[in-house]
Amino acid sequence: MERFLALLFSLALSLGGYAARAAGDAKAEELLKQARASLGGEAKLSKIQGLSCAGTVQRAIGDRQVAGDITIDVQLPDKFLRSDSISPMGDAALVVTEQGINGDQLLRHSKTLNTPPGAVLRVPPAPAHGSDAEAQGLRNSRAELARLTLAMLVAAPASAPLEFTYAGEAESPDGKADVIDVTGPSSFAAKLFLDKTHHRPLMLAYRGVAPRVVMQMQRGGPPPAAATPAGPPAATQDQVEITMFLADYKAVEGVMLPHHITRSVDGQPNEEMVFTTIKVNPTFKPETFTAK
Repeated sequence: MERFLALLFSLALSLGGYAARAAGDAKAEELLKQARASLGGEAKLSKIQGLSCAGTVQRAIGDRQVAGDITIDVQLPDKFLRSDSISPMGDAALVVTEQGINGDQLLRHSKTLNTPPGAVLRVPPAPAHGSDAEAQGLRNSRAELARLTLAMLVAAPASAPLEFTYAGEAESPDGKADVIDVTGPSSFAAKLFLDKTHHRPLMLAYRGVAPRVVMQMQRGGPPPAAATPAGPPAATQDQVEITMFLADYKAVEGVMLPHHITRSVDGQPNEEMVFTTIKVNPTFKPETFTAK
């Protein structure tokens, strides 16, 4: 994660050191217009109803770093699916996980491939239908869809209307950023940082549950029939500071989109995504956003 660490230092804007100004929502609206103009303009951005981003992912699991492939599919206003294929044991096994949302349906699926003989690699099951864990999963996936749409398109999905308020200015040794407070349904809250020179999104900061990847390796055959616990509900877990950094903007059909997204959790590197391709308004297969 060397690139990730370098980015963390170069964009270390103080989350608490704002120079507040009494400008109000008019200032926020002006800054959002500037940001969308910098990405390609309102006319082009308003036509984007779907994105498909594919590339590689590197993330921390405990004290280890694992790598693999990632695909993020978004169909506005309310469909989102993230698919990860990672190898937590080198080339010995492949874990494929899918998580997302289709309207009011939570999408959760996982499978393991190429597990060594005599070993069982287990991941937590999807939450039971109608459970509190499922309800929390729906809220989390809606929030992630809103964050992705906000970070990449400087817009709110119609399924999650957002409100914007100017919060002031942040400074770092590398430059300045305008800060916008973003709020929405189900206690959604984030801070959007816009580069003062180019007006593009630099990062998105919010509080949430740290991303968890739980896997168990067992040798000697499968365990008893009891299901692997999925851990405590997200609502009962500690909230942490999470920051998404956006970089490597490239033109895709006349729109500037970030091809490098990284996350830190409480200031520590957690995940790095590098997209090799991003498709605008792709034609998704009918089964893309269906439960498996």
